[in-house]
Amino acid sequence: MRAITSLIVLFTLLFVGGCGAFPASTAAPVETTPRPDMVTVTLEPTFPTQGIPQMTSENASLQDLIQKVKTDLSQRLSVSVDQINVGEVTEVEWSDSSLGCPEPGMFYLQVITPGYRILLEAGGGQYEYHTHRDKYFVYCENPNSASP
Repeated sequence: MRAITSLIVLFTLLFVGGCGAFPASTAAPVETTPRPDMVTVTLEPTFPTQGIPQMTSENASLQDLIQKVKTDLSQRLSVSVDQINVGEVTEVEWSDSSLGCPEPGMFYLQVITPGYRILLEAGGGQYEYHTHRDKYFVYCENPNSASP
């Protein structure tokens, strides 16, 4: 009985441990390739505060992501959210869970991850965020040139 319990605990730990990011001794760079059916959407600088058409669940999810990345950038730059403009939003499929912005020494799940590439503009600079479709985002300080 003790051996079975030990095996169950071992398999549980292996399964749970396999779901996260782990340091790796060698990490191969991951490239993303834009698909022909991807669409680039350029939004007005006042987006999403003015002139928003009828609200849909997909539109609301994207607006929520944009608001979150604007808030993150405003905290990073110590500026008001109102001083940040949305330059471009592109729907992409990232080739892994790093969202096209891998950190050295980290291991990522090799799974197609739908999301967005959001370019923000503030104080004369341009800032790039990569997102999961509707869950999380990363600030990509040094975006990979292969990003879509």
